Amino acid sequence: MNDDIISPQELRFRNELNQILPNAYDRIDDIESFPESIGTEILAFFVGYACHPQNWPLIELARNKIKTIPSKWLLKHLPEVARTTICFEDDWEYRRLLELISEAAPILLNWGIEQGVNSTNEEVREAAEDFMGQ
Repeated sequence: MNDDIISPQELRFRNELNQILPNAYDRIDDIESFPESIGTEILAFFVGYACHPQNWPLIELARNKIKTIPSKWLLKHLPEVARTTICFEDDWEYRRLLELISEAAPILLNWGIEQGVNSTNEEVREAAEDFMGQ
């Protein structure tokens, strides 16, 4: 596949992101220079796409963009953004969050596991247990 070809999904993703901040898609590695409220809104956008849809190309696209965010900034903001973006009682969203954390911010994995280990949802507890020891 030619690198210049953009899928309709990626085009929609870019357009939505660029409504938050023009040219943000190509400047994510510079997120530390954005106003904090814009940076966290962009991170929430990515976390939403990484955890909500059941469309793997969009999930992977969001995960890959999150991985380009400087670690220090990501570690500082990801827990709070996750709390306001996903439902920790939804096993799909919670499992996608743990996958994201294990790939992009593994130092936060214990925090992520703690969010679900005592859940009333059996599938959420199972997801937390699946990630223990990683």
